[in-house]
Amino acid sequence: MEIRKLPPHPALTKRLRVAAYVRVSRESERLTHSFSAQVSYYNQLISSTPDWEYAGVYSDYAATGTSTTGRDEFKEMITTALGGGIDIILTKSISRFARNTVDLLKTVRELSAAGVSVRFEREQIDTATAQGEILITLLASFAQAESESISANAKWGIRKKYADGHLHSRQPYGYHYTNGHLSIVEEEAAIVRRIFTDYLAGISPEKIATRLNNEGVCARHGGRFHASMLRRILENETYTGDAICQKQYRPRIGDKRCEANTGQLTKYLIEDSHQPIIERAVFDAVQAELHKRRNSGGLAATPGCGTGLTHKILCTTCTRHYHRRTKTKNGQSYKYWWCETATKGHGNPCKAHQLREEKIRAIICSALGLSDWDDETIIEQIARIEATPDWLLTIHHTDGRSMTIDYRTGSEVNH
Repeated sequence: MEIRKLPPHPALTKRLRVAAYVRVSRESERLTHSFSAQVSYYNQLISSTPDWEYAGVYSDYAATGTSTTGRDEFKEMITTALGGGIDIILTKSISRFARNTVDLLKTVRELSAAGVSVRFEREQIDTATAQGEILITLLASFAQAESESISANAKWGIRKKYADGHLHSRQPYGYHYTNGHLSIVEEEAAIVRRIFTDYLAGISPEKIATRLNNEGVCARHGGRFHASMLRRILENETYTGDAICQKQYRPRIGDKRCEANTGQLTKYLIEDSHQPIIERAVFDAVQAELHKRRNSGGLAATPGCGTGLTHKILCTTCTRHYHRRTKTKNGQSYKYWWCETATKGHGNPCKAHQLREEKIRAIICSALGLSDWDDETIIEQIARIEATPDWLLTIHHTDGRSMTIDYRTGSEVNH
């Protein structure tokens, strides 16, 4: 019997699924068609390369590379890659992919673990190689330094405008900001005047907000009015035609939240910088009324709307007041007090504790020798209560005395 040896079948080459990421960060690049040119380049490159399968070109227009905020297509690309839909990602440079070293390395390593490599054309780096990650760590540090330099230059420019008496990108309700100037939006300005008038008439911000919402009056971008929003309006000196610049700042590049400027940076007062909506005498009267209501525990002009603890509990970390909240657990609701900073939904940087109202009342009644809670007595006898992250409550009496109580045990602490 004759046995014929047949040649082996050629191995089938797997086609790699290749995608590209394009990000343009400057308006000038859009004007020179850099954005569309890059997209066309990658479309052609991937489609014309043998053994490559087109997996899409993802593109974003972003103001900064320090974070992934607003980079929806970038996020979609990473999700697709981690889900097994992409083998290789092409991009122009590290600075286009990310300028934050930590985020860059985290993303690259997640992709590598999923078998996805990233190729940076300008730096000629392929993360699939051993040398790739070493070079990325080094070059990403340079890219982050570049981002910090750009941010520092931008901040310098903004502060120079403040020092020269010019505004920068502020647009409170009632105004429209254009080319460094504020112009009145009359429809919104009428609402601002009403808010100030109603407040001086003794109506609380909560009731004003409810009335506006029930009437179908919309805040900016069609949103609803809230009491906290109205308080910011009532306290905003911009409506008098003056502007205090740099009241807030971001301590670090990439920070999403601003912090109050309590002396870290110079503030600038620009008087008569724009047309006022509220007369100065009216604004001053509102500030006096705000101060009066706060000192009276919020009960001066709004009977039944507050409690004896309103504006009494103070956070020792951020110096903001504690706010009253309601929580429902296992079908049962209870009141508690928490630092205003924590209630805004951006974490709890003060490490403030939620203080149950029932327990605080028991502690205060014991400290004052009261058998039952009485709002008027509390307002009359207690100036403020300072709350610390260590569960300590320092009760300051209106007669100058003070005592510190451990919230957990209810016992007095001797210093």
